Amino acid sequence: MSDDRPHVVPKGGMVGFTAQDDGLFLVWEVQAGGDGKSGVTKDEATAEKDMLRALATFRHGRGRVRYARLAPAPRAVYDYRYGTTLITAHRADGVTASIAGDAWEDTP
Repeated sequence: MSDDRPHVVPKGGMVGFTAQDDGLFLVWEVQAGGDGKSGVTKDEATAEKDMLRALATFRHGRGRVRYARLAPAPRAVYDYRYGTTLITAHRADGVTASIAGDAWEDTP
């Protein structure tokens, strides 16, 4: 996600720096026909594992993990502003294929 704010290196340098330090979360979601699952975490590996685990509960579907930031929204307390998609997965006939990046629109 890009913005006009200057990027500041956290005190202590980049060691241990995470997306959470910049106010980012990782949102994962799975769609399988009329069903689905989703979650929010601050860890990339956890988001990917949770998404793939949820997707594996369906015979067919798709899932993705992407960055998000909370932002004020009209008539709601907060809403997500989505950023880069890290991974997209597609499941058909019980077999899952993962693709780095955004392939959400390319999967049924």
